[in-house]
Amino acid sequence: MKLSFVIVTNNTSKFIGRCLDSIKQTIDNQTAGKFDAEVIVVDNASSDDSGSIAKTALPEIQLIQNSDNKGYAAAANQAVERATGDLIIFVDPRVEVLAGSIRRLMDQFATNAACAVAGGKVVGTDNLGLKTPDRLPGLVANFKRMFGCTCSKTRNADQPMKVSFVPFTFAAVRRDIIAKLGQLDERFYAGLADADFCRRVGKSLNPSYDIYFVPQATARVLDKFSMQCECSDYALNGSSVIKARTRSEQMYFWKHYCPLTALFFGGMDMLVFAIRYLAYLIPGIGSKDKRGYACSVFCESAKAMLATQLGTQFPAE
Repeated sequence: MKLSFVIVTNNTSKFIGRCLDSIKQTIDNQTAGKFDAEVIVVDNASSDDSGSIAKTALPEIQLIQNSDNKGYAAAANQAVERATGDLIIFVDPRVEVLAGSIRRLMDQFATNAACAVAGGKVVGTDNLGLKTPDRLPGLVANFKRMFGCTCSKTRNADQPMKVSFVPFTFAAVRRDIIAKLGQLDERFYAGLADADFCRRVGKSLNPSYDIYFVPQATARVLDKFSMQCECSDYALNGSSVIKARTRSEQMYFWKHYCPLTALFFGGMDMLVFAIRYLAYLIPGIGSKDKRGYACSVFCESAKAMLATQLGTQFPAE
C-alpha cells in the first residue's frame, strides 16, 4: 500500500520541521516493503520561511509553493491531485505523529472494508486528549459550543468507534473515495471543508461508507496554545477566527440544509452570545476578555449572514 501525506502550511516555520521529522521517523520505523510513502507540502504564500524549512527537514518532499493564499481546501486539493497513494493522510503542520499511529490507521482500513475515513486522536503537549469535534455542525454540536460544553464521546475512547465526523488535523482518506465523491469543496476557504467532506461520505449510498475515530493513532500538538477552544483562540488571534468559523458555517448549513437553517443558527449565535455578554457584566462572573469574545461572536455572526447572504455566497475575504 502506498501512502500520500498531505500538509498545508501557512506561516508555520516554528512547527513544520518537527512535523516532518515525525513523519519520516514513522515511515523509517515500518517494516521494509510493507508500504512506500510520499510527502506533499503545499505552502500557502507564507510570509516566513516555512517552505524552505520543510525542504531542509525532508529534502525528498514534493513542495508546492503558492504565490497567494488559496485557502486550506484549494491547497489540499493541489496536493491530492499530485498524490499517487492509496491512502491520503492529511496532517496539520502544528502536530507531530507519534510512533505506530500510521500503522493503526492502516489497520482500520484493512479490517473494515466500509471504512472511508479514519481520524486519529489529537493530544496536547501534556499528552491529554484535546476536546476535538466528533459531530458535524448541527443542533447538538452548535449548542455544545454556544454553551461552552466540553464533553466529547471520543475524548476518553480507547477503541475505534464509528462517528459522523473527524477533523483533518490527522486523518486518512481512501483515494478511491475522493475520486468517487469529489475533492474538498474549495468554497470553504477557511474551515469546515473536512466537515463537508465527511457529510458527503455519510450521505453516500450504494455502497454506504463509514467514518472511524481511532484513538490508538495519535498526533501531539507542538504548541500548547494551538488548537484550543474558540474563546482561547480569540484571546490569542482576535476576531479573525470567529469570522472564519461563522462564514463557513453559513455556507455549510445552506449547502446541506437551506437558507432558513443558516438564518436559524446565525440568529441563535447572536441571541446566546448577547445573553452571555449581559451575564458577563455581572461582577465575579465575567471579565473583559469574556465580554470581548461574546461581543465578537455576536457581531461576526451578523456580518456572516449579510456577507454570505445566508450561505448562498461565500466571499474569501
